[in-house]
Amino acid sequence: MIGDLITFLEANTESFSTIDHAWETEPVENVRELVPALFVFPGDDSTEEDGTDYLVSKRLHREINVYLVCAIADLDSLQTELRTALIGKALAPQYTDFALVSGKTISLKGGLIWWQDTYRAALTLRQAY
Repeated sequence: MIGDLITFLEANTESFSTIDHAWETEPVENVRELVPALFVFPGDDSTEEDGTDYLVSKRLHREINVYLVCAIADLDSLQTELRTALIGKALAPQYTDFALVSGKTISLKGGLIWWQDTYRAALTLRQAY
């Protein structure tokens, strides 16, 4: 799903110099030449108790985290571009549309902000026969 999301963002956003897999889960130094940037990494997977689930299928909620790294003055416009590209979009027929779960500041240093958005999509896993 991460690779598909990176490809989707490359095709559906214009302002980002770098769109790639995250190297670390903490902000790294020396990224100024890469900004504005998006770094994507997996979040939590979860299921929930549901009386309509059967032994042959289960609803899986998958979270994806996106670091948006940019000059703080550019944050609002770049957030809007990222969120407009993702919210309500599905990467593949087996997934539900992306929903924004949360957003938060991870770091602010040297005029650059590391912002993390978390998105969620679901898919139904089915038992093979």
